[in-house]
Amino acid sequence: MLAPRERFLIAHGVTAESWAARYDIEPFAHPCHDCGKPLTTSIPFAVGELRGLLAPACACGNTNTPYCLVRDPRFGDLLQKENSK
Repeated sequence: MLAPRERFLIAHGVTAESWAARYDIEPFAHPCHDCGKPLTTSIPFAVGELRGLLAPACACGNTNTPYCLVRDPRFGDLLQKENSK
């Protein structure tokens, strides 16, 4: 189970573009569930073996925003048993 958002470690000092390129993450936009404003995943974060991008809180006050994540390649591929640790 994924840790709550409060446990996401925000990666300061790195751009969303370089973070996405480093971990092969594809940023995306999705409408806010409360007001419909498009929210783009643009804040680099890490949690455990995972790396991702989180959309900022919406202007309407919604903090349950979209995010995308991948496993850090140093920890192997989840789909290949011999590579997982």
